[in-house]
Amino acid sequence: MAEASNEPYRPLTVDIDRWASEANVETAKQLFGMLNVIDGNGALRRALTDPSRAADDRVKLVHKLFGERTHKSDTVEAVAGFVHRLLGNEEHDPAIEIVSELVKQRSANERQLGDGIERTAVMMAAAAAENRGGLHAMESLVDELIQFKNTVDHSEEIQGAFADSRASAEAKAQLASRLMPNASEEGALLTQRAVSEPRGALPGRLIERFADVVAERQQRWIAHIVTSRPLSHEQLEKLRQSLNALYQRDLKLAVEVDRSLIGGLRVQVGEEVIDGSVTHRLGQLQQRIGA
Repeated sequence: MAEASNEPYRPLTVDIDRWASEANVETAKQLFGMLNVIDGNGALRRALTDPSRAADDRVKLVHKLFGERTHKSDTVEAVAGFVHRLLGNEEHDPAIEIVSELVKQRSANERQLGDGIERTAVMMAAAAAENRGGLHAMESLVDELIQFKNTVDHSEEIQGAFADSRASAEAKAQLASRLMPNASEEGALLTQRAVSEPRGALPGRLIERFADVVAERQQRWIAHIVTSRPLSHEQLEKLRQSLNALYQRDLKLAVEVDRSLIGGLRVQVGEEVIDGSVTHRLGQLQQRIGA
């Protein structure tokens, strides 16, 4: 599936916040289903990652295959028919929009697009858990994935069952379901996906990667605060209220004291950093005066 390239491998990513508010498990399933179609068709993979093909043409191909109902060849109709049943062919389809955004980007190789779709599907599952129950639901989802990984890692019999090439994907998914009978909808989807369609990875390793992606999303609910001196309970509550109002969610505060900051504090929520430390302001001043 991979092709030679001098370009460094980098993940294809999209900002899922555009679709996060409406994220649900079905969208993640749709993305995994589209990935199955793309992974299973070499000509399609090459067309969607062809650098000589205009980005708009690659997007049109995604919509033609996954969005239209009529005027297709027999081969395309067979593929599209499956996907239409899978996707429901809604006019506004987040899965189609997400894959369209991914194919606009230049791929170093064919595998890169599939990896990007897989990662985004996991991100949408994490966002679905977030919509369902906020930070607690995402923490529980990470716990489920780690629990499943530990179960697999500690049983050679289970590892052998998942590695058995004679067993169908459905049988492996059913085994995963029996191992996690009380899993959330998102947890069930991700564990069953990892064992039934691992795309060349070991299921345990893939589950660990899935957990890392969910944990990355989880950071949006945690404010990492570094302060030059301990904060009083009243100061912490005022800071909590201000941050909750700013980010429009009930953040968990993780506070660390670093006296090298001299004064002030630094706050990080997800990838966003608010640095009000004296050390940072002195650094900015030194840059402005060329010191």
